[in-house]
Amino acid sequence: MKFTIPALILAIVPAGAATLTGLWEFNNSSNPGQATVGSNLTFAGSAPGTWSASLADDSSTPLTGVVTTAVGPANIIYADHGIAANGGGALVNEWSVLVDIYSPAGSRGAWRSIFQTHTGNINDGDYFVSRTDTVGVGDITYSPGVIDETKWTRLLITIDLAPSGASDIRAYVNGSLFHTHTLTGGLDGRFALGSTLLFFSDESGENAPMHVGAIAMWDGALTAGEAAGLGTAGAAVIPESSTSVAGASALLFAAMRRRRQARKP
Repeated sequence: MKFTIPALILAIVPAGAATLTGLWEFNNSSNPGQATVGSNLTFAGSAPGTWSASLADDSSTPLTGVVTTAVGPANIIYADHGIAANGGGALVNEWSVLVDIYSPAGSRGAWRSIFQTHTGNINDGDYFVSRTDTVGVGDITYSPGVIDETKWTRLLITIDLAPSGASDIRAYVNGSLFHTHTLTGGLDGRFALGSTLLFFSDESGENAPMHVGAIAMWDGALTAGEAAGLGTAGAAVIPESSTSVAGASALLFAAMRRRRQARKP
């Protein structure tokens, strides 16, 4: 039986699976915001800071294509994520975001904002690496465990907001569940999105610089299995084999992609 490409994709990707709507890998020094999937990032102030072709962590593990963000409320990375309102509200209530991050020595012990949902950046960021290397924010609790700020880390946050009762906000580190945050309700609230998400920004400068190797977004809350499939920092977000976390265009593109993690010399 012969399949067309669209039919084959429909056979592989389960109905209702989250779709990759944005992927930014920082491979182009002349256009750091260039998107692999979705719309290009835009910048304000000194963002995105500096660009490196390759950057190794304290364990000498390098990633290729890295931006180092800049501290201060004027320095913002804007992502037009392309996700339509969902979850039964007027805003985006079901979504996931991935960042490959590593803390510069000067940022360790400082607040490091991961994302800000308010497009005007007029209040606190909405997810942080804290001064003690826990992750979260006060409204949803911080993780009891800490991430290793000296190593490249793949942090994935999945969000599924409910009109009442418990909402589901989870943090995964290098593919494993790290912390389940606590939130009652939340539909169209603090963690819901309009058309734009701000990265590594905070209104009062609690956004100490971060080394960033990749950012990705999906239009739903990824499952634990999908999180595990994304693996560790530097692994290809669009996998070599087809999985439900990538959209149809990503699946077509997958055969041409290789893992981004550089080999040690």
